[in-house]
Amino acid sequence: MMKLKGFTLAEVLVTLAIVGTVASLTLPALMNNVSKSSVGPSLAKAVNTLETANKTILADNTARQLHTVCGDDYIACLRNYVTGSFVDQEVDYLQYSLTEAAFSAGGEDGSTGLATNDGIIYYQSGAPATLETVPNNYYGRYYTVYIDTNGTAKGPNALGRDTFEVLIDYNGAVIPYGGQMYKDYTSGESVLWETGCLRTGPTDGASCTGSVADNGWKVVY
Repeated sequence: MMKLKGFTLAEVLVTLAIVGTVASLTLPALMNNVSKSSVGPSLAKAVNTLETANKTILADNTARQLHTVCGDDYIACLRNYVTGSFVDQEVDYLQYSLTEAAFSAGGEDGSTGLATNDGIIYYQSGAPATLETVPNNYYGRYYTVYIDTNGTAKGPNALGRDTFEVLIDYNGAVIPYGGQMYKDYTSGESVLWETGCLRTGPTDGASCTGSVADNGWKVVY
């Protein structure tokens, strides 16, 4: 009669300990990869939503400039063309850095956001601004908008990680901050992601928006 062999309690405990150690080392990296893989498509979707809304705003109102229809409050105007609800809350976003976490003025305190059904929130930061010199295909007046790709209830609420900055030109163009399109818009005078969105040292987290856009809507940093 063959005698069946089993595992001793000690062997089972050692195995579980090894599995637990491996999981603790690999799961954070796996979760980070999953998060990074979802950020790019979410940001691309948000930018496409804004571009489509801007075209519709201009067409429906037979307007040449967004400000003619929206005034200084772009988010209130956007609410008429994008399904969602207003959210009022204190907004602070962490500046992106792998070496340190320093708070930066990501959204204005008490600013009104538009939370959409897909979990994305759009915030306007401050009043419209002006660029002195821009290419002919742009107007030179723009709104600054922050896109929180997963809502404030989910972390890390950090610029360059799940929150991104874009400029909304009055002509309707959506310009990712820190990317090639932004360089063209500012006639070369800008902080670009190659120098601003870094793994080490001082970073300009907002410029990571340009990195995602210029790299096929993928997070490569």
